[in-house]
Amino acid sequence: MAQPFSILLLHGLHGSGEGSVRLLESSLRKRGWEQGTYLRPTLSAVNQPEPGKPMERVFAQAWEELNTLLAGRIPHLTVGFSFGGGLAALTPSPLRLSICSPLARIPADIMARNALRSGWRVLQGGRDEVVPAEENLAALPDRVLRTLDPEGTHQFDEWMDRIADWVVGCWQEHPLGPQD
Repeated sequence: MAQPFSILLLHGLHGSGEGSVRLLESSLRKRGWEQGTYLRPTLSAVNQPEPGKPMERVFAQAWEELNTLLAGRIPHLTVGFSFGGGLAALTPSPLRLSICSPLARIPADIMARNALRSGWRVLQGGRDEVVPAEENLAALPDRVLRTLDPEGTHQFDEWMDRIADWVVGCWQEHPLGPQD
C-alpha cells in the first residue's frame, strides 16, 4: 500500500504528542504505514496556553512554534485533532486533514485562502459537543471536502479505528498516494 514518507500529527488544546496522536500513529502502523517518519510534537502554546490569553494569540504562538520545529521541511501529510486541525489546515503539506476542529472560530478570509489550495479535508463527529458539527461544517468553504461521522465525538480514542480508516482513505484518494 502506498503511504506518505512523513506524517505530522497535531494534538488539540491541552493535549500532547503522547495522547490521541500517539494512538493514531499506532493505528496507522497497524494498517501498514510502518515506513514513514512520524512527527508528534507537543506544542507548548497548545499544551499549556497562558490563562486568559486570547485564542487568536495562542494560535499565532502555536503556528510560530510549529514553523520553528519544521524548519522549512514539508510533511507529505498533516493530521490535526481539534485545535491542531486548525493548524493542520494552514500547513504546506500536500494533504491536510482536520478532525473535529473549531473551524468556525478561524476568520473566513483565512479559511477561504486555505481552501484555494487542494488537499484540505475535514472529518467531523456528528455527536461532538465540544465542536458542534453543524456550526463548523457550515463555516467551511464549499471547496473543502468534508466527511461527517454520525457517531463521532470529541473523545477521539473511542473512534480511532474509524479515524485511521478515514486518514488512509484520504491518502489513497490523493494524487500523491498512488505514486509513492
